[in-house]
Amino acid sequence: MLLLTTWFGSFLLDGDKIVHERLFPSDAARLADRLALVEDWKVLEEERDLMGLADEVFVVEPRLERAGGNRTNESPPFLRSEDFGYGRDLLHAAMVDLAKRRMRKAIRPEDHLRQAVGALDDLQEQGNLIIERVREWYGLHFPELARMVDAGEYLDLIAEHGRRETMPLDHRESVGAELGTREEENLKELAALARTVAAERKALEAYVEESIRDLAPNVSEVAGPMIAARLVAQAGSVEDLARLPSGTIQLLGAERALFRHLKTGAPPPKHGVLFQHAWIHRAPPWQRGAIARVFAAKIAIAARADAYTKRRIAPDLVKDLEHAVAEVRRRKATKPIRPKQRAPLGHRSRRNRSRR
Repeated sequence: MLLLTTWFGSFLLDGDKIVHERLFPSDAARLADRLALVEDWKVLEEERDLMGLADEVFVVEPRLERAGGNRTNESPPFLRSEDFGYGRDLLHAAMVDLAKRRMRKAIRPEDHLRQAVGALDDLQEQGNLIIERVREWYGLHFPELARMVDAGEYLDLIAEHGRRETMPLDHRESVGAELGTREEENLKELAALARTVAAERKALEAYVEESIRDLAPNVSEVAGPMIAARLVAQAGSVEDLARLPSGTIQLLGAERALFRHLKTGAPPPKHGVLFQHAWIHRAPPWQRGAIARVFAAKIAIAARADAYTKRRIAPDLVKDLEHAVAEVRRRKATKPIRPKQRAPLGHRSRRNRSRR
């Protein structure tokens, strides 16, 4: 007996004769369910039922061979769907339904994370622009306020009090101009907007940190949640990050500098996103490349654990990383003295002739 599955049903054949048949429901959604199972190499209930009706079953699909069928190269007969009451419009509707399911399934948590990281950068940029505008505009009225309070209190005072005369601060020595009513209202609304943007950014930052700790707990603990989120966003996913070599992880975020180096011969970049970590950006310039290199190596190991084994290895990695960074600082404690480059021979001869 030959077991043959088409898009509209499963059939048990003896030569060209249909011995048993199990037709699929003539409903697009339920038909798409079966097509999805076939794509995922699953055995359908109709197929299991038919395989139990014969002592020996031959199949033409490797999917069914794994379920106990005997593989054969025999060409199966062609079965027309119209002969069983199925039209091509039903197949089209089922395939459209299946395609929609695949598209929904293709959207991963990393895609939401990447959008959130991009939104964080947008909010940071827009918030800085609004704050800068508030400082310049309000500085025409009360320029001394910026030196008297910090940035957060600066916006709070403007949004709540407006002009300098209503503020709980000494303004008698101010050299600023008077502020009209319309200008005061505009400045208060602009300061309130800057506060709202800052609050939204903090809320989005908390979401990013929570998401990346679920997706990549080891990388988050080794590199910090925000750097881990940016690395995953740059790579595409946790699995994509795990497949990258440590040298590529070290330069994630520095693509422009790398292309500039390849195109113009400019100095090559030593780090990308990793520069945001305090161990790197607070280190002397001659230590940053070596620290970034050992940092990227530990992140690569952490990413592979997050993607494949799901084991928590971050504490050991952090301990090893601390020792490696301390060793780099010890070996490169002093700035290296680079030998001065000698001028080319032709240039030196011309300089000597000019001295003569």
